[in-house]
Amino acid sequence: MVEGPGTTRNGMKASRLLNQRVQSIVTSNPSYQEWWKHRRFTQVIKVGKELFLVFSLCNDDPQQTIDEGKDLALRLHFGMSGSLQINNIGTMPRTNYQKGYDVPTLEITFGSNIIRTYQTTISIPINAKAPRIKFNRLSTHDVCSPTFTLQHVLDQLQSPSLHISSETVISDVLLDQGILPGLGNVIKVEGLHEARIHPKRKLSSLNNHELSSVILACRKYAMKWFTDGKAPWKLVYNQTVCGTCKEISVRICRVGGSNRTTFWCEQCQPMNGIVHTNPNALHHSNAITNIGDASNVIQGTNGQVEARSSASGNGQIEETTPKKICPNHGPSNIILRRCKKSGINEQRIFYTCKKRGCNYFCWADANFPSCKCGKRAVLRVSKTDKTGGKWFFFCARRGMKVTGCGYFQWTEKKYLDRYGHLLTPLL
Repeated sequence: MVEGPGTTRNGMKASRLLNQRVQSIVTSNPSYQEWWKHRRFTQVIKVGKELFLVFSLCNDDPQQTIDEGKDLALRLHFGMSGSLQINNIGTMPRTNYQKGYDVPTLEITFGSNIIRTYQTTISIPINAKAPRIKFNRLSTHDVCSPTFTLQHVLDQLQSPSLHISSETVISDVLLDQGILPGLGNVIKVEGLHEARIHPKRKLSSLNNHELSSVILACRKYAMKWFTDGKAPWKLVYNQTVCGTCKEISVRICRVGGSNRTTFWCEQCQPMNGIVHTNPNALHHSNAITNIGDASNVIQGTNGQVEARSSASGNGQIEETTPKKICPNHGPSNIILRRCKKSGINEQRIFYTCKKRGCNYFCWADANFPSCKCGKRAVLRVSKTDKTGGKWFFFCARRGMKVTGCGYFQWTEKKYLDRYGHLLTPLL
């Protein structure tokens, strides 16, 4: 997800080629290919998640003044996974999800230098006056801007001319690009969590201190993302176990008019604003996230590592369960994935290694119950308002162009604990 920090970094990369004369511009829309002739790349304007590349008419006569009113701007929006490269240096496009992802959506040539964008929406050229006005109006609200000013945002939220209702949930307020440009869903979720604010609380229910806390928390997370070049560690976004209280208490559902999938911890972000600490959280977290002592595992066949059987508290022998350890790169590189390919294994989960070129693979559902069809049940997470965040098993054939047997069962905690932080709702 690019959001404001990624757009800011892309703008900085593009600015390296300022003042160079354009030789050609090729976009995915062939209807406006000739507008760039006799133009020079003169300005980068970044507003939130939008990036504008400005092109002015070339001035070969130093005595002649160029009319800025004739400057044209290309608007770029990088969406969920867009990228920008200079001379093929930068984030490589992800080609394994959909055909055409490796084809540039924009290619600007300046002599020996080339700007390419991938998976990016390119709008038709517009007069540069509009994005300049927009920048001047919102630059102090942009979460990644060096001129960001908290008081300006608070003044807007408390203004009688505010374009949204005071009954709007805070989740929608934060995502409004006219209030906090550059703030996306990940930043919103983590900012609300750090400020201990429930995402369904209404704007009118928050006092000035709470509003300031959540805005500054979002700003802090966004700037950390920008300076590091990658998203910081996520405590609740796409998590099952809260990274703060270490409880399996993360809820998930679509919130507000924006209908964006939102995560929050019931323990850390109560609706009434009163946070209760859990003295047993640390002990519980060790039980959830511990991947086992190296002395308690044995090497199995095909690189699979299994836990030694041990006596449980009631004297019974616990079930042998696969451990998440790549024989080539160790446990730290193991990730959990879901089979998306149509067929008999569709929706099943498996362990694999995130190292490129590593072929480690191990099914992660060996202990799952079977549905009435005789197939291993599939593990999913509820995203409804009432039960969002709860995991359940359902028929493996359901959704495979058949209705299946209708099998459904809420998942017990014992099935979830073995995966720890690897089990994520957006799996």
